[in-house]
Amino acid sequence: MLDPKSRREDLLKFLYENQKPMSGENLAKKFDVTRQVIVQDMAILRASGKDIVSTNRGYYLNEARTQKVFKVKHSDKDIKKELEAIVDLGGLVKDVIVHHKVYGEIKKDLNCSSRRDIKIFLEKMDEEKSKPLDVLTGGVHYHTVVAENEEVMEEIEVVLGEMGFLIED
Repeated sequence: MLDPKSRREDLLKFLYENQKPMSGENLAKKFDVTRQVIVQDMAILRASGKDIVSTNRGYYLNEARTQKVFKVKHSDKDIKKELEAIVDLGGLVKDVIVHHKVYGEIKKDLNCSSRRDIKIFLEKMDEEKSKPLDVLTGGVHYHTVVAENEEVMEEIEVVLGEMGFLIED
């Protein structure tokens, strides 16, 4: 069994080489530790400055991917269409951001990487009778999108443009 420091180094290397989210359970099996040890290792790695993202599909190292912020605008009825277009192409919608004239930047993590994530997000908004953040800015908002490579990111950008959602600065 590896000492904790070596295990964390191997864990980081594994996340870098495997760009898909990996569940804590699967990582625990791979490194022959409990899931709680993996959770603790992730906290230590994050505290050391590593950009590790946790989603309901697992952990991934953000550094191993490419990310871009897209400025978009659409109606509330197109939220699902926009998010599904991104995740269907292999993107992860990391957050939603609005720039308010008085409050400044308002940002909320989404971490949607699947249609299931989107469904859960939209159901929660509906249950809580919530409005999207972009109501504060006339529908204009930003998404940080994470993809495994530049080709996927370019395809996402093209599709958002074709849908009429992308705003060029």
